[in-house]
Amino acid sequence: MNKKVLIFGATGGLGTELSYLLEKRKYRVIKVPKNKINFLAKKINIKINKLLLKIKPDVIVNCSGYFKGNNSNFEKIFKINTYSNWLIIKFYISKKVKKKIKIILIGSSAYKGPRKNYILYAASKAALHNIYLGAKELLEKKLVSLKIVHPEAMKTKMLKNIIN
Repeated sequence: MNKKVLIFGATGGLGTELSYLLEKRKYRVIKVPKNKINFLAKKINIKINKLLLKIKPDVIVNCSGYFKGNNSNFEKIFKINTYSNWLIIKFYISKKVKKKIKIILIGSSAYKGPRKNYILYAASKAALHNIYLGAKELLEKKLVSLKIVHPEAMKTKMLKNIIN
């Protein structure tokens, strides 16, 4: 049986490419497009919980991200880049897990330190990194492998928001 991979933000640059590569390798990819899940909505935690219960994925990758310069909306950037990941992690911290699962968070190399042109983005990714550090050990005891990837800048539509 092919593993089920749930990808949040599957219609963005990274999500689209990742979906393509996994489907090519015969994984069963469940794509959650950007417009399907609004991480800014009230009661989003209930929607995420229902989705995770229904799909029961083997792997979860959250490719959702928001990247703007210093004129960013604080709430929006932290809800999409940090809180969305916390909702997934919190679901598995609070549940009894019966099978092995892997959660992959998409961070950014910006988490390492201050970035004068995109302060809030860097801060949201630093917060995500610290959530990862705190949750990793808790989840490993529950059969959940938590990983984080911190890529350098990638040529995607999201990056154009800051360059242009």
